[in-house]
Order: sequence, then C-alpha cells, then structure tokens
Amino acid sequence: MKDRFGEKIDVALHLVDSEEAAKHELRGSTTVYVNDEWVPLDVATSADRMQTYIEQELTQGEKHESP
Repeated sequence: MKDRFGEKIDVALHLVDSEEAAKHELRGSTTVYVNDEWVPLDVATSADRMQTYIEQELTQGEKHESP
C-alpha cells in the first residue's frame, strides 16, 4: 500500500507485545487500524479491498480539511 499511496499514508507495523499495540484492542493475529479505526478482517486481508478502503479514507480526509 505504501508503494501505491506514497507520502499520502504512513505505514507502521507493530508486534502484539509492542508498546504501540498495547494501546489497541487486538481482535486476532491480523489486526489493522486506519486513523485509529479498526478495519474489518475481510478488508485488511484483501489488497483490492484495502486499496479501496484507503482511497475512501483519503477522500474523506480531504473533505474534512476543506474550509
């Protein structure tokens, strides 16, 4: 996803026992958050669905930033 979206997104991976992961409720071995919102597993494990999800999040973020 970083290759697709470049500087528009910041990607971080954390192990379940990391300090960063302790701040979140982990729902399984694959847990993905975008803007501190949990992403459903069927989206998180599909490259196509995840790309669409991120595109929608970026579009919504731009709308929120407009005056």
